[in-house]
Amino acid sequence: MLIFISDLHLRTGGRLNLSRSAQFQRFWQRIDGSRRGGVAQLCIVGDLFDLVRTPDWFQGSLRPYSEPTPELARAIDEVITKTLELEKPFLDALHAKVKAGELEVHYVVGNHDRLLDHSPSAREKIRDAFGMKGGDAPFPLELRFPEYGVLAYHGHTVDDLSHDEGKGPSFADLFCPELIVRFPIALRERLGFDHPHLDDIDDVRPVLAVPTWVHTLAKSAKKGEGKDINRVWAELVSEFLDNGQVKTWFKDNHKRFRFDFASKMKLLLSLSAKRGIQYEPKFLATHDLMFRVLDVKFAKGAYERLLEKENAGLKYVVNGHTHFGAMTPLGIVNGQKACYFNLGTWRTVHQLGHVNKGSPGFLAWDAMGYLAFFPESDPLRREYEWWQGAAVAREA
Repeated sequence: MLIFISDLHLRTGGRLNLSRSAQFQRFWQRIDGSRRGGVAQLCIVGDLFDLVRTPDWFQGSLRPYSEPTPELARAIDEVITKTLELEKPFLDALHAKVKAGELEVHYVVGNHDRLLDHSPSAREKIRDAFGMKGGDAPFPLELRFPEYGVLAYHGHTVDDLSHDEGKGPSFADLFCPELIVRFPIALRERLGFDHPHLDDIDDVRPVLAVPTWVHTLAKSAKKGEGKDINRVWAELVSEFLDNGQVKTWFKDNHKRFRFDFASKMKLLLSLSAKRGIQYEPKFLATHDLMFRVLDVKFAKGAYERLLEKENAGLKYVVNGHTHFGAMTPLGIVNGQKACYFNLGTWRTVHQLGHVNKGSPGFLAWDAMGYLAFFPESDPLRREYEWWQGAAVAREA
């Protein structure tokens, strides 16, 4: 039995309504009933750890987009050490299944945990915590499971927001720490402002909905606080656009005489810093369109990967990254019925919705999804099972 999950985003400073260990217990109940005494293989398809969004970066001068150095490697090791300690109940529960011979773990890295490439000691600690073999060897970017016809990789390589194509840090590597992580910190430091949902900014998906979420927060704040919230956001956007690394990214990714991805990002951020709420309809239309386009790109990319020589005989592509589950038939590929899957996430999601003639609203839930492939001996004759769950807390 082969199971896939992704996007746990374990990190310092994170929080969940439902604990990881509780999630794992629910998950294992479903898996244990299907493995029928055999060893279940669990493949985590990227972003197991989040080394981009941890607030620890702002305790020093290093950033996740800094040049690789021994100092950066030590910083990564420190963040992973803290995270493993914070997630000990979850890791102990999972490791116990590995130690008992009931579970085997595989790990493919994504864009938020790619920094593990620079820290062998962190990789060794992770393998020890999960009961994996391999010591400090690099984690793979993709894995193939021919017996099940599966190719698994995180999927961020088709996302312009999150993939650098070898040029340097991606836009998300810059945007996430400098705006998403800094915003709650700046509100507390500059205004003494706090709010029970302030840290929810980390859970907003798609990422392009963040400016709308900021303005929604400002709109719901107490009288007089909304303008201050929008002002702090505008200040951070200004500082972001003045950042040397950010300027370099815009320069390197801009194509002359074209309204390209870099131009769109710069325009969206500039608009978000100007008089906030009146621009919301533009954000709603823009990030809805971009998210639909991204979903199509993932499926198209999966189809193209199956046509590659090294993937001959495979018929399923498994990705994560977007935090929204998807199951998309790809038609007949190499004489077989093919399908693309997105695994969703194992964390809280705040998704943008449309209410009251287009004004924004966000629905929050704790998500948990998985995809399981079964051996021919499965008594229910299943080839695979794609499952998405959502737990929504009652409002106080």
